This record gives sequence, C-alpha cells and structure tokens, in this order.
Amino acid sequence: MIAGMILPLPNSSPYSNFRTCSVLTLIASGFMGTGCERETPPQTVVQTEAAKAVSPEKKSDALTAGLRLNQMQVIGTHNSYHIAPDILTYSLFDSRAEALDYTHQPMTAQLDAGIRGFELDVFVDDAGRRYAHPISIVGRWHDARFDAPGFKVLHIPDMDQESICPTLAGCLQDMAAWSALHPEHVPVFVMLECVAVDVPSLPGFDITDPERWELRHVEELERLVQATFGAEQLITPDRVRGNAASLREAITTVGWPTIDELRGKFMFVITVDDHVVAKHLARHPGLRGTVLFADCGDQSPDGVFCVINDPTADGKRIGEVAARGVVIRTRADENVVEPLSGSTERQKRALASGACIVSTDFPAADPNMESGYMTCMPCGGTARIHPLANDPRAGQSIRP
Repeated sequence: MIAGMILPLPNSSPYSNFRTCSVLTLIASGFMGTGCERETPPQTVVQTEAAKAVSPEKKSDALTAGLRLNQMQVIGTHNSYHIAPDILTYSLFDSRAEALDYTHQPMTAQLDAGIRGFELDVFVDDAGRRYAHPISIVGRWHDARFDAPGFKVLHIPDMDQESICPTLAGCLQDMAAWSALHPEHVPVFVMLECVAVDVPSLPGFDITDPERWELRHVEELERLVQATFGAEQLITPDRVRGNAASLREAITTVGWPTIDELRGKFMFVITVDDHVVAKHLARHPGLRGTVLFADCGDQSPDGVFCVINDPTADGKRIGEVAARGVVIRTRADENVVEPLSGSTERQKRALASGACIVSTDFPAADPNMESGYMTCMPCGGTARIHPLANDPRAGQSIRP
C-alpha cells in the first residue's frame, strides 16, 4: 500500500452516486486501451462559463474528503507540446522517425479532456531567434514564433521542434487561463525538463546546440511561473513541508496536503538535468523559499517527486518508492511501440503501479493507427483514487 493512505470511511457512505470499479479487476486486467469511457463529454470554455452562472462548482468533493495528493492517480501527456514532424523529411536523417509520430492537442483542449499531468521540454534562448530556422526537406525556413527572447518549448532543435506552444510563457498562460475558468479542478502536475544536451550532427547541416542552463536561468524560470500563476495557485515545497525538518519527513509523518486543499493549484517540478537541479538546490537548500520542486532522487530528503518511466523493468522500484509517499510519474507507452503493436501490457502495468501520474503519447486514439490504442482513466473521470490506496474508495473516479 502507499504511504499515508489509511483513512476512515464514514458509517453512511456518501459515495453511492459514483460508479465504482473493482480494484482487483483493475490490477488484474488493467485497461485495454481501445474503449476509454467518459461518462460526460469534456466541456468547452464557453460551456463551462455558462454552467458556472447556473450551478457554481463545489469547494470540495465528498468522494475525495480527507484523501492526500499521493492518493490520486491522473493521466498525463509525454512531451505535452509535441506536434509530429514531417516524418518523410525526418526519415531522411534518422531511421527512428516513426517514434516521433504523435501529436497533442492544445493545452486547453488537453485540460478539457482530463489531462492533469504535463511535461514541457524547456530550452534557454536569451537573445531570441536561436531556434527560428528549423530544417525542412527544402532547407531551412523562418519560423517567427521562435523569434522573441525567452524560454522555448520544443523536442529536438532544427529537426523536431513543431510545438503547440513554442514559448514557455505561452504554455503557462494557456494553463493559467483554463484554471481561472475551472477553479476547483484537481491538482495539476507540470514537469519542466530543463534541456541542455548537445544535438547529434547531421551531414550537410550545422545543427543548433542548446544554450547551457545557468543559475540565473533557473531563477528566471521561477519568476515566470510565479508571475503567471500567483502564490495561491501554486503547490510549493514550503507548503508541503510545514514545520517538518525536510520534505521527506513531512510526507512520511503528516502526509501530503489533501486533494481538496490543493484544488485549483499546480505543482511544478524541474527534471532530468542534474546540473540544473544541483544549481536549484544550492540556491534553495531543502527547497526552501522556492515554488519549484525537483526530481533529485528518491534517497534525497528533498526527493518527494520522482520520474521512473518504465513500469515493466522498474515496477518493483516504483512500488517501493511510492510506499514512502513519493509522487511518481511513469509512462504507459514509448516511441509509438504500443500503438503500432496494439499491446496494452505496459499500460496495464503503469496503471496498476504505485505511480500517481501515468503519461502517454496517445490520450486519444490516432485514426491512422489500426490498433485504436489510447490511455485514459479506467472507469472514466478526470482522475481516480489510487487503486493501491488503503481505502475502501480506491479505484473510484474523481471529477473535475
């Protein structure tokens, strides 16, 4: 079972109006991926505003009363900004082009569809225009969306950089605007992957290498998050820690704040680059006085969020780390392998694991792929009470 999950259930259950799923069934069979159900279609922004005028959203949901953040499981998207490149063009340079053949909807559409976990690859671009001339089959062309100075969101410079929101500021503004219209949504996780790796060279092309991340960039990143969302919309390390000596002590003694306390809020985590994480921790020892969590390893006293992507090879580790109260992100699919094969085995393992965020490249089926593969919440809903929660409500759907 997952740490901090022993909760009493009232004698008279208020949950009879929710369709339930057998936890044993979910763990045994997982989700087949070709028949995701949604009991009600996602509302558009206009529909939501109209609905608010008639029936304001409640401050909390009886189903989630008393449940902690790590007792929730949500669907996320991997490379949440990604638009498939011209696969024909890309295949001229790399035989692995097929692995990039996935496209996500705009941020607000993803949120409307129930996505509550996002991953953004963030590149430094101090002067602007660094990534403004990507490569096409006829050579380079000018993409003015990348002209302005500031953080950019893309996958691989020059080769695979089509993005639904090319600037980080634009991505965050879209999320904040949606949140303002849906103030009681369950917490949203946003992973900021601070990219600074060199790009392999290609014959005949001078490929753009990313700028290096420095401490000033991490500070600028934090200011952008704060300016876009404001203190009341952010889940911060200080809020989680409270009076405990460390974040790890807080989540293993008091526990995470409750889902209802965190409705309408976002949790931002910097990931991947140890160089960037080290700079952030040096600036904010114990992650004190910052709005950014960090994936700094499950052995660190500050490590309360971990990315463990493979639920098949690392399933045991996911369970062990989750049992210590750590919020984990894993992946249901990778490199378009599962949609092409139709296999849902990895997806089943991800959904039945201790991970709180199950990310996918296919939150909806791609009509061009015969398998109909997709990953969404079993039993419908935006999220669910974690199937491994030590609670009679485990597996039930959560909305919004």
